[in-house]
Amino acid sequence: MNAIPLILMAGLGVLALYLLRASEQYRAGAIRTLAFRSGLHYLGNALPKSLILEGTPFHHASKVWNVVDGEPRGTRIMAFDCRVGVGRYSWRRTVIAVESDDNVLGHLLLPPDMTVGRSGRWQVLYRPRAVFALRGAGVTPVDELEATLNAIKSASARTLRE
Repeated sequence: MNAIPLILMAGLGVLALYLLRASEQYRAGAIRTLAFRSGLHYLGNALPKSLILEGTPFHHASKVWNVVDGEPRGTRIMAFDCRVGVGRYSWRRTVIAVESDDNVLGHLLLPPDMTVGRSGRWQVLYRPRAVFALRGAGVTPVDELEATLNAIKSASARTLRE
């Protein structure tokens, strides 16, 4: 029996795990930077108790990470990455939540694949679950997340002035 194919497969597996971990760390660093630039706080893996997700697909999220929270321009905004479900049938998403009685998200020009839900005073913006998706699908790229957060801050500032 030749051990070279086994060694190569093991090496590729270790390399794949390393690249996955490195990409997750890179994303966390980019979101920390985004939070700092946007006037938000990076909370890591903890959702504040004040965020209510009842009635949304994220009410029973199995894992939450890259949580940012703050009140720029007087409107509370949170964004986080999460996994819903466990194992093979789990799915990942980036969720943006805005605490407001006004329909702040209704005033935005959003991509057609985004959905707005509501849970109490919170409006929740996310991409719905896809029938088929790769592991990283559904997690919003950091530049798109920043653009959306900036649009929400601008819309909330207009709503407050009116």
